Amino acid sequence: MVTIKQYDWDGFKNKAQMETETWETILQFFPNDLRQILMRIPSHLQEKAIEIRLRINQPMEINVNQNSTFINQDGVPVLERSQAIVTSPEMIQKLLHSITAGSWYALEEELIQGYLTLPGGHRVGFTGHALQENGKIRLIRNIGSINFRIAKALKGIAGPILPLLWKEQHFLKTLIISPPAAGKTTLLREIIRAISLGDPSVKRPGLHVGLVDERSEIAGSFQGVAQLDIGPRTDLLDGAPKKEGIYLLLRAMNPDVIATDEIGTEEDAIVIEDVMNAGVGFLVTAHARNITEAIMRPGLKRILETGAVERLITLSNRLGNGTIESVKAGMNGPELLNKTIAPGGSDD
Repeated sequence: MVTIKQYDWDGFKNKAQMETETWETILQFFPNDLRQILMRIPSHLQEKAIEIRLRINQPMEINVNQNSTFINQDGVPVLERSQAIVTSPEMIQKLLHSITAGSWYALEEELIQGYLTLPGGHRVGFTGHALQENGKIRLIRNIGSINFRIAKALKGIAGPILPLLWKEQHFLKTLIISPPAAGKTTLLREIIRAISLGDPSVKRPGLHVGLVDERSEIAGSFQGVAQLDIGPRTDLLDGAPKKEGIYLLLRAMNPDVIATDEIGTEEDAIVIEDVMNAGVGFLVTAHARNITEAIMRPGLKRILETGAVERLITLSNRLGNGTIESVKAGMNGPELLNKTIAPGGSDD
């Protein structure tokens, strides 16, 4: 992972500090001129922002769930492109220098994946000129777009549906489906935290969770340390490919539940079957707007039609990022949720 030198980031490893993280803390990643603009953004936008996007010769953009706005030089939201501050090549270069401590070229191997994970679990994605070798991206240079994704944990959002995911003292095999940017990773993280912690008041035991976090997005790991709360009984394997990571956890950590993000291939289906044959539960996510879309993907169709999934959660962003539309007892089972649940919980 990228090493940041200009600030003391050790505090991000302290859970108490993570829970009080503020917009001002996030802005320490930005060079001074951009920081001054972003500090003036209205507080309600600061609280709800999930992405800050910069593209060369285009307006600076703030994303809030499904909506987005441009901002002007004074940090005021504007709808007209002509009124917005335009991102210059110099702004991009300054931001890259700030988040990498001037070590961009030393980090080129890491940047092949197109993003860096920063302290606090924040994630910066890049696009630009891709250099290829044997049909694969070897380097990304001449960066033209940057997407700063703000890590936010929403504690409590899984509370209304947690009782539906258990039978007696057994966590049921669960699949979360949602379109992109509808909160599936956030909900996944919160369910992991909750089942790892347990709840003695309702005789719900804490389970050992093996988490494969292929893109450092679920736990927001920085230098091997989870920056977001994934519970006290969760064993994190950060940056590993799903297949290899799952088999490693099965061999080495004796998990009760395997958790990972974004399955969908036929290889994923085979791995999930191996997890089940090992007597281990699973908690996974996939991209799909609904069940109809899900079964159009061969890997998901195989998992769903075999009856492996005992709980199927469908999300949307209809009422905001993380709207819970449905909880079903498998693909063909009854609907267990009598109403749509709007996003909630306390913003971490």
